[in-house]
Amino acid sequence: MGNAEPCRKFVNRTRDALLAQQAIYQRPGDAAESVFMDILAGVAPTAFGAEHGLTGVATLDGWKKAVPIRGYDELAPYVRRQLAGERRVLTLDDPYAFLKTSGTTGSAKLVPTTGHWRRKYRGPALYAQWGLYFDKLGGEPLPAGSVLDLSWEPAPVRFRENGFPVYSITERPVTDDVDDWLPPWRHENWFARDPVARDLADSLYGKLLRLAGADVRLIVSVNPSKIVMLAETLRANADRLIGDVGPDLGKRLARRLAGDSLRLTDLWPSLRLLVCWNSASAGLYGPWLAQVAPDVPTLPFSTTGTEGIVTLPVDGHESAGPLAVNQGLFEFVPWTDLHNGDPLPADADTVGFEELAVGEKYRLVMSQANGLYRYDVGDVYQVVGRVGATPRLEFLGRAGFQSSFTGEKVTESDVHAAVTSVIGLDLVASPRFTGIPMWDTPPYYLLAIECTDGHEAGDLGRRVDAALQDVNVEYAEKRRSGRLRPVRVLTLVPGAFRRLAEHRFHGGVATAQIKHHWLQRDSAFLGKLQELGLIADVSVCV
Repeated sequence: MGNAEPCRKFVNRTRDALLAQQAIYQRPGDAAESVFMDILAGVAPTAFGAEHGLTGVATLDGWKKAVPIRGYDELAPYVRRQLAGERRVLTLDDPYAFLKTSGTTGSAKLVPTTGHWRRKYRGPALYAQWGLYFDKLGGEPLPAGSVLDLSWEPAPVRFRENGFPVYSITERPVTDDVDDWLPPWRHENWFARDPVARDLADSLYGKLLRLAGADVRLIVSVNPSKIVMLAETLRANADRLIGDVGPDLGKRLARRLAGDSLRLTDLWPSLRLLVCWNSASAGLYGPWLAQVAPDVPTLPFSTTGTEGIVTLPVDGHESAGPLAVNQGLFEFVPWTDLHNGDPLPADADTVGFEELAVGEKYRLVMSQANGLYRYDVGDVYQVVGRVGATPRLEFLGRAGFQSSFTGEKVTESDVHAAVTSVIGLDLVASPRFTGIPMWDTPPYYLLAIECTDGHEAGDLGRRVDAALQDVNVEYAEKRRSGRLRPVRVLTLVPGAFRRLAEHRFHGGVATAQIKHHWLQRDSAFLGKLQELGLIADVSVCV
């Protein structure tokens, strides 16, 4: 990771943060009360506080009565006032920058970030999170080059709005603030986004090249798709890599990288741990991770977004983490599969974390010290156990992130299961298909797919339609009754989804925020395929 003494201090700091977080989970009420009082102190003397009469609020019940539940669009006017230069709008500590969301479920949002929020909340959480990973590796300082951090990339500010820096949480400037997250590799040449990289694959190749001779033991990414893309880049560029590293290292690599089915463990035999999201649709990458890094265990990255951290793992659970009670004020609304993704009522009844029941599902309402108060996040979690007195939550996905023309409630996992049961996992080493809901009379689902085994489109559509009926009984019933038409297939050109990712990369989206969905929200995605010329003019996958 770097020089021995700074690395020792860094690992010790992460260990101390992990121990502190584990202690918090034993008595979460104290931390939750401290966060609530901190949020009140930061909002009461602001324009928002005055408009909502918060100077007289001292209890959670009073907070709920004074502040309605809102979505981002309703909070956006306050954010725009901050962007216009007005002081003390949402927080006593004014924002110094705005974080831009990926916009994968709608228009990109701008989230204010303040020094107080960064130092008191997000920075310490990252130390605790990494403390778990180092603990699983033995808790000792690791040699230089042993960590490949794909969770964010240092980058200069490229965009501003009214003078304020605007960037993503996963592509942000390096800070030297001692209270912020300061990994010892933050200045390494492999870490920063390569300014001359032609495309996403070229950017990942640069990291492979710079760490080809290193003893990488830990790879950390937010989204598992980036680890899969890293492995694909290795497989596609093995000969180039051997030639670029120099003769001595090239000879050693040539012996390890012989063959077609290259894995990350061929390049880095000491790889011992992968970290990435493992729940909801990200969990579908499990078989691919097992292919590119066999026998390497995977731990979950924190359930985190631009708006704030929700869960913070502290043990070996493979997909879920305890609620990060010291990161924000969290409220929950009981949720069932019958609910859609409509905004929550402003006065919806909420329960606290201490009232959550194991096995039940809840929709999240979150207040953060960055100024997003009683924010209707739209995310759904299931309680899968407890850590001490703190509920362990697994992210299930966005409320309403399913398609239901006639009550069939098709999900991403339904589409993934149906298609892979027909074409096999070996043909989808990376995402090469997606379902598109198409409104018609009656409506139907369009399978947009790259393919390599000569399936005729009509036959593939019939087989996927039958498989989808097997995995979703409501879909089967609607098909039998004629309320849905059969699945149709749209053949895409080879490499279509990689080109879509590159399009987003060149559009300024951070690599960690480039996500794949196996089911689209609506038919607008078809327009993007047409715009980029990604639709093949043949009916057979070749």
